[in-house]
Amino acid sequence: MNGIHRYKKNQPVNWFHKSKSKSNQYCLYCGRLVGADSRLESNKEHLIGREFVPTGEFGNGNLFNLIFRACKECNDEKSDVERHLSSITLFNSPARKDSQAHNEIAQRKAEKDFHPNKQGTLIKDSGDNFTVSSNFGPASISFSIDGPPQADERRIEFLAYRHVQGIFSLITSRDPLTAEGTCLLSHKYFHLHGSYVHSDWGNPQLLNIMERASEIPCYANIESANGFFKAIMRREKGETGEWFWALEWNKSLRVVGAISQPERYPAIFQDLPSLEWNETGLQEGARTRIRKEIPLEPEKDIMFSGMVENAEGA
Repeated sequence: MNGIHRYKKNQPVNWFHKSKSKSNQYCLYCGRLVGADSRLESNKEHLIGREFVPTGEFGNGNLFNLIFRACKECNDEKSDVERHLSSITLFNSPARKDSQAHNEIAQRKAEKDFHPNKQGTLIKDSGDNFTVSSNFGPASISFSIDGPPQADERRIEFLAYRHVQGIFSLITSRDPLTAEGTCLLSHKYFHLHGSYVHSDWGNPQLLNIMERASEIPCYANIESANGFFKAIMRREKGETGEWFWALEWNKSLRVVGAISQPERYPAIFQDLPSLEWNETGLQEGARTRIRKEIPLEPEKDIMFSGMVENAEGA
């Protein structure tokens, strides 16, 4: 991470100071003034929420994070979204099988948090169950399918945007203590392509995306909280200069997207292989479909492989 303001190896990047004049001057999320002369209520923000990952995974505070001043409104909103996505991704994480401590943390969260889309239903009980029926002439067959708890898609997009905003400002701002030295990411340039659960990281669409992305210069490659948070940002050379980004949360969910001009669909996501879905009919009045998930073979996982280039001029 060459050229990063206040960067020190094996430490969080800290742009926050109790004195507003010595903190970043603008909220990296909404862009409003939070520095000197600001009357907006603001406080300390951790880009990767300390409770978003399992307790203790940040060690003694020597692992990467970005700490900065954010307006209280943005900070509170992000905290609420983090709670939901932390509970879901930890409950669905393969890390539960490898560690009793992680399993207990995941269960404890899932037993306390309610699913925002299923009123009165705890995360642990929010998985989907439905019956698939088919007719073959005079005969019929039916079977039940149980699915794990699903994250709210709007919250996935919201948190991905916040994480990408923070990392974008981190690697492109020359001096966040000044207006001219601060780079902020507007939502109109943010593009979310999709999210993929761990059991489906080997699907042909995501494999193709990984192959295409591997050819793009890398400007940030982050692994923190002992692998429970990953992020990578790449940028095309040339006039368009489109960015590709990917996030991984709690070894459970990968989210991919781009930073591009609003009127242009990102090139990296054009003409991708289609995913094969099977219609299952109506369930509670809604048409549903299913698709066979494809696990990713470890030797094919190149999503977060990449040597970082200097981000100056990015």
